[in-house]
Amino acid sequence: MIGKVFFLVLLFCAQLTWAQNKITIQSNLEEVIPGAKFVAISYPDSIFVIQKISDSEGAIYLDEVTGKFSVSVGYFGFETYKDTVNISTLETITLSKVQLIDDIVITAQSTAVSVENAVQKITVINSDQIEKSGANNLTDILTYQTGIRLAQDNVLGSSMDLGGISGQNVKILIDGVPVIGRQNGNVDLSQINLNNIERIEVVEGPLSVNYGTNALAGTVNIITKKKGKRGYSVNVNPFYETIGNYNLSGSISMRKKQHNFTLDGGRNFFDGWMEEDSFVEFTMEQLADSNRVQTWKPKEQYFGGIRYSNTSNKNEFSVYGKYFDELIVNRGMPSSPYFETAFDDYYKTIRQDAGVSNNLKFKKSKLNTLLAFNNFIRRKNTYYKDLTNLSQVLSETSGAQDTSRFSQLTARVIYSGQIGSKVSYQIGADINHSKGWGRRIDSLSREIGDYASFLTLDWKLMDSLTIKPGVRYAYNTTYQSPIIPSLNVLYRIKNISIRASAARGFRSPDLKELYLDFVDINHNIIGNQDLQAENSVNYSVFVNWIKRTKNKARVKIECGAYYNDIDNLITLGTIDNNVFTYINIGEFSAIGQQLSFNYRTNRFNVNVNATYIGRFNPDSKTSNVQRYSFSPEVGTQLNYIFIKNKLQANIFYKYNGQLQSFAVDSDGDVQSRLQAGYHILDASVTLDLFKKKQLSFTVGGKNILNVTQVNVIGQSQGSVHSSSSNFNAGRGASIFISMRYKFNFNKK
Repeated sequence: MIGKVFFLVLLFCAQLTWAQNKITIQSNLEEVIPGAKFVAISYPDSIFVIQKISDSEGAIYLDEVTGKFSVSVGYFGFETYKDTVNISTLETITLSKVQLIDDIVITAQSTAVSVENAVQKITVINSDQIEKSGANNLTDILTYQTGIRLAQDNVLGSSMDLGGISGQNVKILIDGVPVIGRQNGNVDLSQINLNNIERIEVVEGPLSVNYGTNALAGTVNIITKKKGKRGYSVNVNPFYETIGNYNLSGSISMRKKQHNFTLDGGRNFFDGWMEEDSFVEFTMEQLADSNRVQTWKPKEQYFGGIRYSNTSNKNEFSVYGKYFDELIVNRGMPSSPYFETAFDDYYKTIRQDAGVSNNLKFKKSKLNTLLAFNNFIRRKNTYYKDLTNLSQVLSETSGAQDTSRFSQLTARVIYSGQIGSKVSYQIGADINHSKGWGRRIDSLSREIGDYASFLTLDWKLMDSLTIKPGVRYAYNTTYQSPIIPSLNVLYRIKNISIRASAARGFRSPDLKELYLDFVDINHNIIGNQDLQAENSVNYSVFVNWIKRTKNKARVKIECGAYYNDIDNLITLGTIDNNVFTYINIGEFSAIGQQLSFNYRTNRFNVNVNATYIGRFNPDSKTSNVQRYSFSPEVGTQLNYIFIKNKLQANIFYKYNGQLQSFAVDSDGDVQSRLQAGYHILDASVTLDLFKKKQLSFTVGGKNILNVTQVNVIGQSQGSVHSSSSNFNAGRGASIFISMRYKFNFNKK
């Protein structure tokens, strides 16, 4: 009898084990969803009810359950799944992401929040926008953003102006780590590739409390992709553009339980461009004549990265390494009288980045730590080239050969927590230590240290009002840093949100501005050790109105204004004919107004943005010129999805209005410089194939209006290239084609 009972118990247990069913909750991108709410009700009697929450792997386990059930699964940001199924055969439930959900931001936030809940005004450029525009680097995608002006130097690269303030006052971050290697005060935006980017967060106005020096005008934080899909994933992205761009990038990732491993890399090649080039360009040998001198210089980039992360419910650990290599070739004009020789410049840039981070979660708080090291090497070599046999030797001309190296060590510790239900806080400390080496650096090497602590609070005084005060104290080894305060306010009433801020900023001169002499055939810039640090104050107010209509559309209208005032602004000034140095010009300010309209449905999205920015003319204090020169900008983005979500059409447009400035020449006469306005128009169509969009093609046109050079009337005292009367705005109209192949093998 006992044996029979034991046998029946074993059989019952075996049946339980066999009947156990694992259901995985995932997104339409095959990413698991932990924390999803699962409800199953027996059908049709509604007697038996099951309620579960998916675990960290998105899994739900059911025992002894068979038959038909009405199943409902919900998670914030996704459409609710509802179906009547035989629950014993159910293995996977896929949730579709709601198109109208707000983007999530983390820059300067104590915890990840939606854009509409962030106290600061933050603009998000997501990965979908990047892919559909055909953008390969940061320059490409920022081209369409209103409030941002881009400039191009074929040796120093792309630079930006944000809200009327030049790029040396814009903090560029990748996952919160500052990007080093500023040339002429600016980071070359074309060196920041977008092959593995999740989104870009742009914050206008000072974030000096959180990120210290260089964050006076605003902050651009580039967020990389951290996690791949479950199993093994392969992504391949070839790109071709008719002006001579040949790019190939890809990645391999593995995700198993809490372990994530990613390897990515690629090559970008541009064979140069000038007005005389044909519409469709293929790489070929060129004659050794004047055609060898191109307006846009040939460029080749290699890049790669490796990342490992380990994620659990309470801890996220990550370590990474990245490498970037760029070569720009500046071919010189054949020398008279026989035109058989020329001087060619080769500019080599190497970036090496490594870092480790750890995010430890407690019950009501978390501790984030970050340690990163960045190395930047810039090498210039000039060769004397024989064009008859293409042999070459290093030039012995003074300044023809040069190597500069800059490194930065960044360490940051942030403790975030809550006090009751109304107050959350961040207490942080960071260390930034920069060092430079080179023959053209005073004393061959120099270094600057900046050591700071900061505190911010998010205080919800009432349901409709949140204030965010902050303060930063820093010790700078070269300049005395002031205490930097900030105050941000968010007030909400029904469909209206009002954001207001007042913040101070501080920027100490960097190593290049103080100690580096940059001299070549196109530049003659001398460092200035007598520079004073910049101090600023910013005031802004923005009001937005959001309405969700009955047909599930969302309408958003936003308007706002800001004022930036900077003391001791650092800019280039003339020492002698074509010789420049960095100087403090004393007073500078910029004022701006913004207006934007957004209409979104699941299939259609339209953005219209307009800004009107006034830049202060320092010479207005002593000469009869207007105090501010105003310039308008208008940008539009249209997206429409059709044919069962498989085809998407995109239009990107921006108008940059005329830009005027004034300067006083060596004779005391006021000179006016007027850059004409111009239009940028791109369009593309994206086709997604297969159920999970594993293969997509994007075909489009760039610079459709064929804007290449913009006329500049007059001459500015602050221009490095004082002989130029044109501004290089584009490389001619072109057609591009991009393919994205995404393969995922989920080994069960």
